[in-house]
Amino acid sequence: MSSKTRIVDDNKQALIEDGGYIRVQPAPFPPQDDRDKQLIFRQFLTLNGDGTTTDMLVDGSTTPQIFSIDGISRADIYITSLSFIIAGAGVVLGNDFAGSGAALTNGCRLYYEDSNGEVNIGTNLATNFDFIRLCQGNPAFADPTLGPFIAPAIAGATGKGASPADGIIPVLDFQKIFGFQYGLKIAKGTNHRLVLEINDDLTTGLGANAAFNIIAYGFELK
Repeated sequence: MSSKTRIVDDNKQALIEDGGYIRVQPAPFPPQDDRDKQLIFRQFLTLNGDGTTTDMLVDGSTTPQIFSIDGISRADIYITSLSFIIAGAGVVLGNDFAGSGAALTNGCRLYYEDSNGEVNIGTNLATNFDFIRLCQGNPAFADPTLGPFIAPAIAGATGKGASPADGIIPVLDFQKIFGFQYGLKIAKGTNHRLVLEINDDLTTGLGANAAFNIIAYGFELK
């Protein structure tokens, strides 16, 4: 036994393909109505979510140091990408973190936390290459003077000049890598958060002019 259904909205109606399938087109943002408002979101991961401390060159060797973006009361946050910067004179692709000439002992951990617990996104992130691989080499870069070097390279200690590259800026794209249509959601009014956990002492032993921080990009939906 079959039934007939007619779906109409003003002068628009659903199109039915051969086989009885409804033709649909995904929206570029979550379903909303006139009361919703979409705003650009750009924010550093900060120490304990304080909204102020962005410098990740901290000592987490004894007590893990937590940098996070936490849920807020006014809107849902959808994070579409993370932009990392790992800099320090002498940065190389191999066994190195920020020009230290060695891998971190314990490594960093990137994870998402909600009411169901923690979900690891990246663990044992101990070298520049570990972060590049986490981001699947996005975006790709090659300098003929340096050889293949995945992820954009920043030349010079201040990010300018003609000296050898001393920084990388890999980008983690949640939509492309994990298939999240709108990005990673941090629901409003909850304790949900996105966290980078640092488990080593990053206050010493790195290359000159070292830097380490993460910026999250996406949008808020009220």
